[in-house]
Amino acid sequence: MPALSETTAPERLRCDAARNRERVLSAASEVYGERGPAFTMEEVASRAGVGIGTVYRRFPTKGALLDAVALPYLERMLGLARAAGEHREPGERLETFVRTLVERHASEGRGNSRLWDSALGRPLREEIHRVVDGLLEAARKAGRLRPDVTYRDISVLLWTVTSLVDATDRVAPMVWRRHLDLLLDGLRPDGPRPLATPPVDAQEWERVVTSSAALRLH
Repeated sequence: MPALSETTAPERLRCDAARNRERVLSAASEVYGERGPAFTMEEVASRAGVGIGTVYRRFPTKGALLDAVALPYLERMLGLARAAGEHREPGERLETFVRTLVERHASEGRGNSRLWDSALGRPLREEIHRVVDGLLEAARKAGRLRPDVTYRDISVLLWTVTSLVDATDRVAPMVWRRHLDLLLDGLRPDGPRPLATPPVDAQEWERVVTSSAALRLH
C-alpha cells in the first residue's frame, strides 16, 4: 500500500498542476477578451479560483501569460488559413478564409486580435503570412482578385472588420456582415455583387454610433 501511495501522490500533484494551469489560461483568455491588456494578474487569479502565487509560478510575468494565451489564437488562425486552402474552388479560398476568420472573431468575443503581437508567436505569424500569400495567388490566377492587393491589405481589412465587430456586438451584432461584403467587393476586379445584408435604419444607426466612440466622425 505505501508503494501505491508513493506513485500516485506525484501523479496527483501533476494533474492538479495541469488543471490549475488550464484554469489560469482560461481565465486570462476571458479577462483579455473583456478588457484587453489592461487586466491584472490578481484578476486572473480571482477568475481562475487560485492563489496569486499559483499564477506567478506558472507565468512569472504578464507577458509570459499573454504569450501562452496568444499561441492557441494564432494556431487557430493558421488552421483556418490552411483549411481555406483546401477549398475545391481556388478562387474562393481567400474569401473563405476572411469570412471564416471574422465569423470566429464574432463568436469568440472581443479583443482577441490584439494577441497578434505576441513575441513567441512570430514563427506562427510568418507561417500565416506564407499560407495567406498562397490564397492571394490562387485568387489572382482565378481572376477573383485585383492584381495590386497584398497581404497587408488583407491584414487591414481584417483589422477594420474585427474592430467593427467589437464596436457593434452589443447593439447591432449583424451590421459587420454588410460592410464585410462591401470591403470584399473592393478586392474583386469584376465589380460589385448584391449585398446580402440590408443597411441599418436611421434609428438603429444612432444607437450604434452613440454606443461606440470609435464610430463617431468627430
